[in-house]
Amino acid sequence: MSLSLLNRFTIEVMPSQIRRHALGVICLLAACIAVCRAGDEGFNGSLDVPEGEALKAVRLIVNDPIVYGTYSYEKEKQLRGAKAASSVSVFGDAPDQGKVFFKVLENVLAPRHFKETADLGTIYLRYIVQGTSSGTTAIHIDAVYVEKNRRRRHESDGTVEESEFRAIKDLSSSEELEKRVAELRHRAEIRTAAGGAALKSAPYRTAATLQSLPAQAELLVVVLTKYWYGVETADGHKGWVHRSQVESLP
Repeated sequence: MSLSLLNRFTIEVMPSQIRRHALGVICLLAACIAVCRAGDEGFNGSLDVPEGEALKAVRLIVNDPIVYGTYSYEKEKQLRGAKAASSVSVFGDAPDQGKVFFKVLENVLAPRHFKETADLGTIYLRYIVQGTSSGTTAIHIDAVYVEKNRRRRHESDGTVEESEFRAIKDLSSSEELEKRVAELRHRAEIRTAAGGAALKSAPYRTAATLQSLPAQAELLVVVLTKYWYGVETADGHKGWVHRSQVESLP
């Protein structure tokens, strides 16, 4: 190859090859980043307590009606009404190791800290608990929101999982556990006021009355709204009572 041809090759050909090589490297890096992010969903934390103690705290949070770290409205920055579930399909196959728990909150409107949320849907939480030594326990938490109509899935930005983990961590001591059990019982249970209450079929005054509840009848709160409680009676009947007709347990 002559010197002039070599110079021309260097000037005209090499830059295009370098550009193609650089583009290939960028694409490869982008793919690697996407794979890393896809494989890094959820939150991983560790507690300095035996698995048995960690499980007590996890079960308490799983049965807590609050979903921590998210809300729908600025004036009420808390979501209530969640329930523990025995299984949830949105997370796919069960993990090979660890004890798994689920919590579900239905009929939530565009909850915060889930990516690009819209419409009405359901929040699903999964907790995976596994002892890593005699005195430490690993906890993995996943949180997703699924739209009711279009079934679109929205991942959490991490705030919900971290908030749920902090709630579990706060309960990792036996003293805190006892305190929280009493607190949650106070929050989840109410009783009818002195004049009794009407158990309604829906949360408005003109709804049909399912039954008249006597005074001091204990109720389990299932759903919470601004003016009404969705409740379950001691004999298993479900309905709605107005807040003015109930009181907290002593």
